[in-house]
Amino acid sequence: MSRLTSMVLLAMVASGLPGCAHQAYKATVPDTRLHCVGSLPEVTSRPLNYLAPREDAEDRRLEFAEVAACVTLSGTALPVALYRLDALEGASEIDIRVSLSEGGTFAASAELLDAGFQPIKQYPFTDFVRRTNEYSLSVFVDRSRPTPPVYLLLRPDASHVGKQDTTITSQSSAFITPGGGAYRVGTEVNRMRPLLGAGKLQVVAYRARRAAFEEGAKPHE
Repeated sequence: MSRLTSMVLLAMVASGLPGCAHQAYKATVPDTRLHCVGSLPEVTSRPLNYLAPREDAEDRRLEFAEVAACVTLSGTALPVALYRLDALEGASEIDIRVSLSEGGTFAASAELLDAGFQPIKQYPFTDFVRRTNEYSLSVFVDRSRPTPPVYLLLRPDASHVGKQDTTITSQSSAFITPGGGAYRVGTEVNRMRPLLGAGKLQVVAYRARRAAFEEGAKPHE
């Protein structure tokens, strides 16, 4: 048996082993059946800090389930992530991103809350901008205002959970006929990704680069 043949056979055997098979990504859904508190003030909040000079934003990408806690709002148990904004100074930009995946895309919504956990501004999933492989949202806050936002609340957007992100792409193939001619056959491919109440999430804060900060302005100008 040649060396090449042996290597091919070993690769075929290894590919059949349970531990060697590729595991497709699947979003981890938070468990809302246990340890559910009755109000937002009871939820353990996480500090939101600026991205460090040598820190990669991708390092903050994680499963929503890792930061989610269960709270009962209006009689419904919901997974939420609550971030404290007291470490932010003056004008800041909060960059929120959710990964687009066949294994589940987080249909997120965001809210800025005051010190009494009352909403200041709400951002439904429709405010997220769809890019190549993710949805993103830029939230601008000014902590120097008399009544600044104190918390950022992330939770599933119930109006989009259960829907699909659909992409239609075209594929074509060229064929050569025996007589030297050519023809092309095209097809359309529908790619559907489920929108869930969970998925990969990235939340990063930056200092706003505009000297005169205005809410709604474009970042990094």
